[in-house]
Amino acid sequence: MNFRNMGQYVLFFPILAWLIGCKNVDNSKFRNYFFYNEDANITTLDPAFVKSQSENWAVSHIFEGLIEYDDSLHIKPCLAKNWTISSDGKVYTFHLRSDVFFHQSKRKMIASDVVYSFKRIADPATASPGAWVFHDRIDLRCFDTSSFTFPVKAINDTTVEITLLAPFSPFLGILAMPYCYVVNPEAANNQQHFRNHPIGTGPFSLKKWEEDVAILYERNSSYYRFDDKGVRLPYLSGIYLDNIKNKQTAFMRFLQGEYDFFNGMDANIKDELLNKNGTLKKQFNEEFRLLKTPFLNTEYIGINIDPSFKNHPLNNLKLRQAMQYAIDRKKLITYLRNGVGIPAEHGFVPAGLPDYPYHLVKGYPYDLNKAKQLVKESQIDFKTAEPIILNTINDYLSYAIFVQKELELAGIPSKIEVHPSSFLRQLRKEQKINCFRGSWIADYPDAENFMVCFRKESFSPGGPNYFHFYNAEANEMINKSYTITNDSIRNDLLARADQLANESAVCMVLFYDESIRLSHQYVKGLTANPINFLRLRSVSKQF
Repeated sequence: MNFRNMGQYVLFFPILAWLIGCKNVDNSKFRNYFFYNEDANITTLDPAFVKSQSENWAVSHIFEGLIEYDDSLHIKPCLAKNWTISSDGKVYTFHLRSDVFFHQSKRKMIASDVVYSFKRIADPATASPGAWVFHDRIDLRCFDTSSFTFPVKAINDTTVEITLLAPFSPFLGILAMPYCYVVNPEAANNQQHFRNHPIGTGPFSLKKWEEDVAILYERNSSYYRFDDKGVRLPYLSGIYLDNIKNKQTAFMRFLQGEYDFFNGMDANIKDELLNKNGTLKKQFNEEFRLLKTPFLNTEYIGINIDPSFKNHPLNNLKLRQAMQYAIDRKKLITYLRNGVGIPAEHGFVPAGLPDYPYHLVKGYPYDLNKAKQLVKESQIDFKTAEPIILNTINDYLSYAIFVQKELELAGIPSKIEVHPSSFLRQLRKEQKINCFRGSWIADYPDAENFMVCFRKESFSPGGPNYFHFYNAEANEMINKSYTITNDSIRNDLLARADQLANESAVCMVLFYDESIRLSHQYVKGLTANPINFLRLRSVSKQF
C-alpha cells in the first residue's frame, strides 16, 4: 500500500482502530498523521525513567524542558524565555514563558512546576536513573534533614533560581536532557499511573498507548509556538509510533509508504540502499530523502592498563601505538559501513561538536610500515607472551574480525571472544579482560562528557574510565574545565587533555558515528542533528 498515491489512508494497522476507540474509523483523518516505527522496547512515558533513545523520542513529543538544543547544538530558549548566570557561575536564574499550558487540564505552567519536576528527579525516593544529573551539582541534604532547603526555588510564578555547589559549565546542557523535562505535579504524584498517562506541555499529547504495540499522539491545540507566518505549531494532526521489533519488516513498510520516516540501518538495509560512499543509490533518489549527520558517538577498542595487567603485552606503549597505526579506518568505513561514519582522525571526542578545536588533537593515520617498526621496538615475543584477546558482542563481530586481520598484517596476533552484551560489561567492570569493544554516546553535547572517561575519579567499576588511564596533567585540565565559563578556553583545555590521553594509546578509536534518517519526499521540515534527537513540531506532509 502506498499512501502517497492515494486520496486517503487505508487502515493498515489493526491496532489503530482500537487505539482510536471505535470500529468505523474515517481513514482520511490520518492523512496528516506522522507514522514511524521504533524497534526497541518502550517501557515508560515518564521522563524520570527513560533509559534509551527510543524512550527519549517517545517522551519528547509530550514534554519539554527549560532550554533545548538546535540542530547545530546551540542552546536555545524553550519553556524559559531567557536566563542569567551569576558572575561566580553558581546561580542560574530562569525567566519562564507565561503562555505555556499543560495538556488536558489547560492549567498554566508556573515556576513551582519546575521546582517539583527537578526535586522529583533528585529525590532518592523516586529512584530515577536520571538522579545523577543533580548529584554533586546541587546541595541535596534537604532529603536527609529538614534544616536544608532544596536549592531550586520559585522566586515567583515566572522565575526559577538554581544554586550550584560549585561552577559547572556544562550545566545548561544537562538541563536539556529529558530527565529535566517539566511535568504536571498533579498527574506525576501518582508515579505508577503517570508512566502511561503522562501530561506535559509539548506539541503533542498522549491519546492511547498499547504497550509493545503502538502509541498514538494527538496535536496539542494550545501549544504556545507559532511559525514565522503566525501559524500555530505543530502542523501535524498527530503521530503514530509503531513498535515492530523486526527492523527488516519495518523497513519494508517504509518502502511501501506505510511509514513516513525510517531511522538507522542494519547491514542488510545499508547494502540495499547505500553506495559505498554513503550516498543514496540512484534508483531511490526521487522517492526518498537521505539525512546524514555526525552523531556524538565514539566507537573504539579499549585497553585496560591497570597494574593488574602489568605483565600483559598490551601494557607496552609501543605495541599499543603499533595497533593504532595498523588500522585502516577509511577502509573500515567504506566496506563495513557503506560510508556511514567518520574515520577517527583525532582523539576520543567525536566529530560534530561546534567550536571544539579538533586540530589540537593528533590522531593515528594508517601507516603499516610504522606499525611494523613499533612492533619490533616493543621487543615482545608473541610465542611466549599472554595472548591478545579482542572481546566483543555478536553485533560487532565483523569489526573485531576486521581489526584482527589488520593487526595480523602488522605482525600482531590476536584472538576473538564473543560474549552476550551484559556479560561483556560485567567482565569489563570486574577487570577480567583488558581489551574490549566499546562505545560512548554523549549524554549531553559537551567535550567534557567524553573526557570524563579519562578522569582518575572515574576509574571503573564505579565510573567510565574503563582504561584505568591516569595522567596528572590531563586530570587537572579536565577538572579545571568545570569551573571555566569561557567556552573557547574550556575547549582548549579539554582538547589538550584529549591529546594526552590519545598519546597513551589506551583507546583505539575506530570511527565517529553518523546518524542516518530516511524520509519520503513529501515529508517537509524533518532535520537531523548530532544528538539524533527527533523533533516533529515543525514537520509537515505535503503530497
